[in-house]
Amino acid sequence: MENELRPSIPDTNDIVLHPMNHLSIGDMCLSLKPLVSDTNQVEKFTAARKIISSKSFTKHSVKRVLLRAWTLKGRWDINEITRSDPNMFRFEFQLEQDRHWVIDKGPWSINGKILTLTEWDPSVPLQSIPLKFSLWWVQIHGIPPMFMTRDNLYKIGEKAGTVIDMELSESSRWKPYVRAQLSINVNNPLYPGFYLPIKSQKPTWVQLKYEKLAYFCFRCGRLGHEREACSEEADTTIANLQGSPVPLFGPWLWADSKILTISLLMC
Repeated sequence: MENELRPSIPDTNDIVLHPMNHLSIGDMCLSLKPLVSDTNQVEKFTAARKIISSKSFTKHSVKRVLLRAWTLKGRWDINEITRSDPNMFRFEFQLEQDRHWVIDKGPWSINGKILTLTEWDPSVPLQSIPLKFSLWWVQIHGIPPMFMTRDNLYKIGEKAGTVIDMELSESSRWKPYVRAQLSINVNNPLYPGFYLPIKSQKPTWVQLKYEKLAYFCFRCGRLGHEREACSEEADTTIANLQGSPVPLFGPWLWADSKILTISLLMC
């Protein structure tokens, strides 16, 4: 009976727009006054992306971990943003330098799960904050000295994310790796590396290793779950120089792993 009384919804193809009923953006604008009681309020807010985990965390458990990890000069506090998303938190910092330090030194690990932070300007609604991106320091291993140029390193960095900073000097080409700070989409698989073709030689493998990388899936390369909980049916593999498949993702993506590079499996 209720459905019979409810008016039918017209198909979008049947909707006719009449010019006299058209409203401009200006017609639908409503100006509001910003909060001015505390001029430093904007500087205090930082939004934390949802901890990448199916497990829920409380603000108390998160703060307990971060109190041991952070060495800050001012006070800070943490609160839940919304009950519908229990792993999303708002951080308030007394000092701007503390906020910059926390974001620059991230990402942070909460019991093996990644917590990423981004600045939150209170003039921006929560749903518009790019919470899927995180700053990450990445090591690029295995580049021959003749290819160690700024243009080449930016080209590599852009495959993994957006280049924010690059530690490159004249002596970098003689070091085991070069570091780059990238803005990475944490919803995508980690970029593990690539084959570099070299004239008159076999291709060589260039390995990316992620600093402060917590648990991730060795099957699909994504954060938030491990191999046992992955929905993919098979491991992601790549052909070695003999044409045999080897796993693309593994502990060699950890910067502190004793397995330096996947190239050990390429022979």
